Amino acid sequence: MRRHLLHTTALAAAATLVAGGAVAADKKMMKPSISVNGYYDALVSGTLDEEHKQGGSDMTPDEPGLDVWSDAEIHFNGRATTDNGMKVHVRVELEGAQHHSTSDPIDEYFLSVSGSYGQIILGGTGGAPVKMLTGLSGSWATGVGETLSFDVNDRIPNAGVSPDGLRGHGHYAMQHSRLDTGDAQKMTYISPKFGGFQLGLTYSPNRDNGDDNTANTNAAGPHDGIEGAVTYSGKFGDVGFGIGAGMTSYQGADGVADDDRSDWLVAGRIDFGGGFRVAVAHKQVTDEDERRQSQLTDVGVRFVQGANSFSLTGVMGEMDNSAASYTAVMGSYARAMGPGMKVHLNLIGTESESSDGNNENSGIVSVAGLKVVF
Repeated sequence: MRRHLLHTTALAAAATLVAGGAVAADKKMMKPSISVNGYYDALVSGTLDEEHKQGGSDMTPDEPGLDVWSDAEIHFNGRATTDNGMKVHVRVELEGAQHHSTSDPIDEYFLSVSGSYGQIILGGTGGAPVKMLTGLSGSWATGVGETLSFDVNDRIPNAGVSPDGLRGHGHYAMQHSRLDTGDAQKMTYISPKFGGFQLGLTYSPNRDNGDDNTANTNAAGPHDGIEGAVTYSGKFGDVGFGIGAGMTSYQGADGVADDDRSDWLVAGRIDFGGGFRVAVAHKQVTDEDERRQSQLTDVGVRFVQGANSFSLTGVMGEMDNSAASYTAVMGSYARAMGPGMKVHLNLIGTESESSDGNNENSGIVSVAGLKVVF
């Protein structure tokens, strides 16, 4: 039944692309163009305090010191307009500093076609929940400096990053506050807004990233995933708001028991007058393997006054059936130095514990950076 629905959806999407939104036959045509942009974030960090416990025994603390690092991407964007008025956008993102520690230098890549019917996206990029809920979710919606879900772990490792030997799940379950299924190839439809409402739906053949275009064999891992999101936004006087919810559901690999996976997230953001914003998100990770049951809450507050921005953000996650836990708090200040440029200062405190309770990491780190978006 699921495969029949997916095939029908794909045919409907193809028909939409052909039909498009008809415009006048004499509409001026434009040759496809390409542009290059991206960002570079040059960073200096200092460890103010760091403590480790391994196997129940205290470890010698690392010596406080300075570190220099960076995060950079180059984005290639191709744009065109079809003869019936649809907008085409092709994007390929090149990692400028291999920030994600992978041998593949390409990050996201996709083709997007949009018109009066909404937007259709094909390629290796985040699905509907990522694209629709990130701007409503806790630290993602309010942070003015580093990214709490990613950058903090580079300085003070999460002791519970692989609870019970589940590769990489601790990061996703306990500190990454998006319904992020990575950049596996998928197709997504996002509707226009109707009275403040917007809907999105994604189908992904495989959950794990794969750039080699191999067929979906249903054997390597979670597969045939459905992702969905719905948002509503509006204003009451000078107060703006946005709320949303999303889910993902993936079938388990052939021959692997208890491997079905489903997650959900709710998020909300309020913009008060005077530059204040508050955002909250809560994520629940569920599947038939009880070791993966977890929950996470991400909150943030932001204040903007002229060229100055301040934020206070925090994430707290825990596994439901073990001692694994993760807590991080970050205060950030940023000042605009010109178009596309800002200097940012961050003070980060984090504490984590492994699933068996024997390993613990905690620390305080300061990070200063100059980010240029071009």
